[in-house]
This record gives sequence, structure tokens and C-alpha cells, in this order.
Amino acid sequence: MIGKRSGFAGWPLVGALGAAVAAALTLAALGPESALADVGPPVHVQVSEREPGLYAVSWRVPKALPARAVPVPQFPEICAPAGETTVTEQPNAWLLTREWRCDGTLAGQSLGMRYPFPDLAVNTVVRVNLLSGDRFAHVLTPGEGPWQLPAGRATVDRLRGARNAVLAGVAHVTGSWVHAAFILALVLLGGTGTVVRVVSAFTIGQVGAVAAGAVLGLALPPRPAEIGLALAIGLLARQALGTPEGRQRLAALSTAAGVVHGLGVAGFTVGTLGDAAPAVGMQILAVLGMDAAHLVGASVLMALAAWEARSLRSPARDRLQRLAAYAAGSVAFALAFGLALGGDVGRADAAAAPNPVGATAAGLVTSPSSATAGSRRVAPATPDAAIQSFLSVEPFEVRHEVMVRLAGLADALAIDPGSRLEIEAQPGVVERITALVLASSAMRADGTAPDALVRRADFMTVDPTGARPRPSPVPESVPHAVVGLVIAYPLDGMPDQISLTWTPMPAGLESIPVSVIDPESAASSVVDASRPTVTWENALVEDPIPTVEAVAVEPLRLPVPLLSLPLLVLSAALLIGWARGRRSAIAMAAARVALALAFLAGPVVRPAVALPGSAGRVPSEGQAERVMAGLLPNVYRALEFREEGLIYDRLAVSVTGETLTETYLEQRRGLQIEERGGAQARVETVEVLGAAEIEAREPGFEARVTWTVGGMVTHFGHRHFRQNRYDARIAVVPVAGSWKIRSIEVLDQERLR
Repeated sequence: MIGKRSGFAGWPLVGALGAAVAAALTLAALGPESALADVGPPVHVQVSEREPGLYAVSWRVPKALPARAVPVPQFPEICAPAGETTVTEQPNAWLLTREWRCDGTLAGQSLGMRYPFPDLAVNTVVRVNLLSGDRFAHVLTPGEGPWQLPAGRATVDRLRGARNAVLAGVAHVTGSWVHAAFILALVLLGGTGTVVRVVSAFTIGQVGAVAAGAVLGLALPPRPAEIGLALAIGLLARQALGTPEGRQRLAALSTAAGVVHGLGVAGFTVGTLGDAAPAVGMQILAVLGMDAAHLVGASVLMALAAWEARSLRSPARDRLQRLAAYAAGSVAFALAFGLALGGDVGRADAAAAPNPVGATAAGLVTSPSSATAGSRRVAPATPDAAIQSFLSVEPFEVRHEVMVRLAGLADALAIDPGSRLEIEAQPGVVERITALVLASSAMRADGTAPDALVRRADFMTVDPTGARPRPSPVPESVPHAVVGLVIAYPLDGMPDQISLTWTPMPAGLESIPVSVIDPESAASSVVDASRPTVTWENALVEDPIPTVEAVAVEPLRLPVPLLSLPLLVLSAALLIGWARGRRSAIAMAAARVALALAFLAGPVVRPAVALPGSAGRVPSEGQAERVMAGLLPNVYRALEFREEGLIYDRLAVSVTGETLTETYLEQRRGLQIEERGGAQARVETVEVLGAAEIEAREPGFEARVTWTVGGMVTHFGHRHFRQNRYDARIAVVPVAGSWKIRSIEVLDQERLR
């Protein structure tokens, strides 16, 4: 009985309930299926946010794909590549790296992998790590379109969102010829008071349009909004041609232009702010950024014009001013006409994403036969070989799988090569094959010989989908009979070097094909009497040893924007002074610019203060998803360890219970694929799809959670991908500052692949 093991019987935190939780999660996660397609070594894509908006991307492509079939990451439209693609050759794969810069977070956006030839596509494992702490993972299968990442699960960073909204407004003004013409028209109208009054009217019109649009559902596409502004600029330039006394309806004209432009604000900001753009608050902050950019731009241009005017006489100055007015009006109407014909409002087109395939294909040299449209095996097929040797290198275990065709070893096994092997004679033949393989092969890990454990030996059914043990014995025809032998070598971790030696070579054999398969690649070779050893060196990009980390119970933290506070005080003081009778245009303009600067400086220095009593509160749906996205993968990672004590230790990080029982055995069986000879799947992704129906419990909370589990099974030269979807109610409790699963009730489960 496992519950009576020394050192485990008294553990209160990892017991029957904890084991039941993990069993419910894994019992059917990667269970048997009669016929599944094989897949080759997957492409691994890692996306890591280095700084806000800057993403380092690496994708590892197995050399089984020819150079012309190297895929390219597919990012959303808000992203553009930065720098060049670098290519590093590894023993069995190519590692490509590049940076992408995005106008916003990738949370809620779509990512994909573009393969030049769909018939050469393979599974793609995508992992995304964001600065917010969100971690996402997904497996793209051949033919699957882009994957939409879940919306951000981290607590909304309102200071950064406000800063981004103001920056969006500033960027829109500084990146548009239309707004440059608007600033020029403002300066031509002359006088600080006039400039501030016109800009204020334009801003008031935008704010009113944003509010009305939110209430009434009104909006304009970006292009018509810019056309309306361009026409208004032409009319303002016309007013600048007259005398100051004759200028009329400037405020009304600017307000009308602001209304038209404000109805298009959502279209201008949605590409930058993502889901935050439709929020009225974000749109108004974008308008504030435009307002500050207009005021600062006009002030700088007015100062330059005043400095230049000192060297000009009055007639020349008047002629230059009229020339500038005509130029501003002409440019405005030309821009309106160009926009109406489908032009762009920006100053420069976004850099197109170059295809790294063309840049790197010359360096990707593979054999023409290394991959074909129908090649989906990990190891090459050698149907005539008497012995095929497959070495699977995984964390905590190296598995030597040997496929023996009886006809090729009839003499060594002392059987008639043309005979029929009855059921009662089969165990003896299997014993002789096992003894022959153990005597002829030796495995060493990092220079030492680990213990060999014969996991199973069976007569096999071999077909294009792989090799499976027969469910029940039948008489075997020796010319066609195949025996599969699985020998496991337990290890403490991931080895640096593995060597497999076949010596002495079994009688009658000149060579044996050997395939070595690790979590990232596969390589094949042949051993013979002159070269009896095949060696594997650890060249993995990622450490495959699973990590299990506690999910902390985080209190609600209130950020304090230290740099923003003095700017807010300055803005308030200027506004109060203006309202009390000091109707200074400069004070009004400075107050609005200071307010915009306050939002821009908010995220720079902002120590967070934890609110008392907020830890362990009932979370929002996004926060509950974040908790589950930490706990559920921990359970599956714990089961990847081979030693029982290590499994229990790691389950205790995320699962709580009362006593330890035999349910642990069900957990292990849940990850084994019986029709594949008991091979255990290595979980690649646990993707939490959503958390809803959140209810408070004392302590903790309960939620209805949906998630998928995807994993790879490597067995006799084939790699199979499995994925299940689950729907369950999960109860979570805070224990010593960490969230732990207390119970789980599976409501539904579905085999996806």
C-alpha cells in the first residue's frame, strides 16, 4: 500500500483528495485511441516580452523539414519585425531568432505560423511569456489557423493604459500630415489667445463627439474623419488671409472639425490600445494627448516664427505669411482629395515584415529526401531490419525500445523461420529475445551504467500508424512476427551525454539501425561491428525538466504615481487661477500640457501599496484564470517525475488533502497510453480557456474552469499528439500564502485530437 510507505503516511497536505484531484485531471487526459496520425518533431516557438511592446522570438525548426519549408511566425497587424533574423545551426535543428515590436500587448491578439508548403507543416508548440506575468501555451496542428491568445489575466495596469492612450493621441498628431497642416494654420491665425481658443474648441468638439458616440453608438471610419479635418484646415487657412478683425466663426468651425474628428477617434486608437480603445476614458485620454501635441507644436512654431520675423520687414513678413496661408490651404485640400481617393494619413508606411525564409534558406542545407509530403515519422522506416533500436531521451528516464523481427533472428532464437508460433510457446521466445537484447546492448549516461528495468515485452501489431502490443495473444507466423521490448533506465535528471553500444552484435546481423529521439529532435544512424556505439549530446535549447512553482495569494496593490503628483498639482493650480479671473491663455494651455505630462509620467515611478485585508478575496474571472493557469500545469508537471517521493512533494505545492492513498496509481495510469505499450505522454501544453461562475467559499473560492491538455507520446519511432478538453468545477483555498486545489468535479471531457 502506498499509503503505508515510510515517510508519507502522516502527510496531511497531500492525501486522498490531492491524489483524486490529479487523477481526475490525468486519468483520461491522454488515454488510448485506436488509430492516430503520427507527427514529426514539432516546431517550438518561444515569445518573450523583454520590455513593453518589444518581443524576443525564437523558433526551433527540425532539420527534417527542408530549407524551402522553414516556417515564419505570423504576428498581428500591430506588430512589425525589428532587426534581422539570426540562424544558429544545432545538431538536428535550426534555431532562428528575431525581435518584433508591437503597439500594445499580445494578450487577446492572434499568433500563428506560416508554412510555405501546407503539406510539409508539422505541429507547432507556441509559448508566450508577458511582462504582466501571464503565461500562455498552445499547440498549432497542421492546417490550423492563427491562435488567439486569451485576454490579459493580470490585474489591469491602469496607469500604463492611461499613458498608452495619451501617447496614442500624441503619436497620431506627430505622424499625420493633416495635423501638421492644422498646427501651421493655427500659427497663421496669430496670437496665443487665438491659438488656445481654436485648439480648445477643437478639443471640446472631440470630447463631445466621443461621449455622444458612446451613448448613441455613432462613429466614423478614420479616413472620413481626417477628410473632415483637412477641409476645416483649408477654411481656417482662408480665414488667416484676412485681417484679425475680419476673422469670424473660428470657434464654431474648430468645434465642428473636432466633432467630425472625434467620431473617428475609436478608429485611430483601436490599433494601438486594443481592447482598451473602445472605452470612453481611453478615448478622452487620447484626445488629451492630441490637445497637448497641438498646443506644444503651435507654441514651438510660433516661437520660431517670431524669431524669424525679427529679421524681416513688414511687407516681406506679410507676403511670407500670405504665402504660408495659401500653402497650408492648398496642402489641406490636396490631403482631403488624396484621402478621398484612398491615400494614407501617415507620414511613412509601416515596415513590411520580411520573410526570413528567403534570407536563411541558403544556409539551411538538408538532404532532398529528408522530408516528403507523406513523411510524418520521427525515425525512418526500416521494415527489413531484424532489429531496430530506438532510444528516447527524456527527463528522469532514457527508454530503449527494440523492435525484433523473428524471421531475422530465427537461428539465434532456435526457431524455424517458416513455422507458426503457438501461444504456449511465445513466452519462452520473448524471454530469449529479452536476454539477447540485454546481453548485446549497453547504455551509459554521463559515464555511468544505470539500472535496466524491462518495462514490457510483447508481440506487436505494426501498421502505418505505429506499433501496438496485441490486446490478447494469437498464434504468430514467424516470417511476419514482431516483438517489441521496452527497457527503461531511470535517471536523476536530464543527462549531458548518452551512449548506446551494441556489442557483441547478435549472430547473423551485420548492422542495426538506431534512432535517438529527444524532446526537440530526432537523429538516425547505423551501428555495426566497426562502429558499435551511438552517442547523444545534450544540445537542447530549453531545459525539459518540469518546474513546479507555488501560485502566491496576491493582495490588491494600489500604485502611487510619484512623478505624476506634482504635475497634477501644477495643472490644478493653473486651472484654479484661470477660473478665478486670471483668464490667461498661457495658463490654460500650460494646465492641459501639464495634465498630459502627468499621465505620461504615471508608470515611471509608482511604488505599490498593498491594501490590508485584500489577500484571498474572491477574484475576477481574469484573475481566476490566472490562478488556474498556474495550478493546473503544476499538477501535470508533477506527474512527469518518475520517483514517487518527488511526485508527492511537487503535488503538495498545488494540491491539498488529508491522507495518501492508492489513488496515486490512477494518476500514473492516466498519462500512460496502453495501446502504445504503456508509453507515458510528455505534456506539452496546459491551456486554460476560461473561468466563470466564480463563487466565494470560506476560505477561498470555486469556479467553473475549462482547459485543454496536449502531449506527445514517443513510441517505437513514432510520435503521437494527444489533446483533450475538460470542463470542471474546481475549489481553491489559500494555504500559507499560496493557492491550492482542494477539490475538482469533472463535468465534461472531450477528445479533440
